[in-house]
Amino acid sequence: MSAAPDTPSVISLAPTDFTADEMYFVLRDAIIPRPIAWVSSIDAQGNTNIAPFSFFNVCSPTPPVLGFSCGPRGEDRSNDAWALKDTWANIRETREFVINLVPESMADEMVRTSDPLPPGASEFAHAGLIPVASTKVKPPRVAGVPVAYECVLREGIALGRSTWVMGDVVQVHIDARCYAGEKRGFKHRVDVLSQVDMRPYARLGSNFYARLREIETLQRRDGGQRGT
Repeated sequence: MSAAPDTPSVISLAPTDFTADEMYFVLRDAIIPRPIAWVSSIDAQGNTNIAPFSFFNVCSPTPPVLGFSCGPRGEDRSNDAWALKDTWANIRETREFVINLVPESMADEMVRTSDPLPPGASEFAHAGLIPVASTKVKPPRVAGVPVAYECVLREGIALGRSTWVMGDVVQVHIDARCYAGEKRGFKHRVDVLSQVDMRPYARLGSNFYARLREIETLQRRDGGQRGT
């Protein structure tokens, strides 16, 4: 009879065992790597804003819906003092935004857009970004990103002090260097890995990030995914 393999030691905790800060850290530092939504918005007076959000992903392909979590501005988790971030305040007001994918060549600019600026000040100017007029929404997209998705607000779901913001994609802009065109019978394919400096930058915990380098191909037993 073979011996049972050693069982790894596990620390099991309930959410109530954590402070608010501790739970934030255990989520942020373990659920990695994360894509970054570089969200551009505009207020009713026409002031532009752009900020990075790494609690972000696809909600639905049909209809195409993207979502990101927008936390509060100036939050102190030891008390109830907090306010809306400009991004969510703008989206609630205008119902429009653009999600730009961050290429690794623009990592420094992305980090600069997270600097605390007064309401109404433009992170585009602060980070030296070039705004490009969108097609169907008022907020501009960022010149030089691999893909930008123009979105119209579908819903904002309040989750404690954060809001899960969902937007219907109404226009897609693909940098020609990342546009693969037709592939295996499917039109308008993209390849954001083809150009190294255009590869999306990934968020880790704390102030750590990752560049996409060691990429593996794994085949499913049934022969692979549709459209690969």
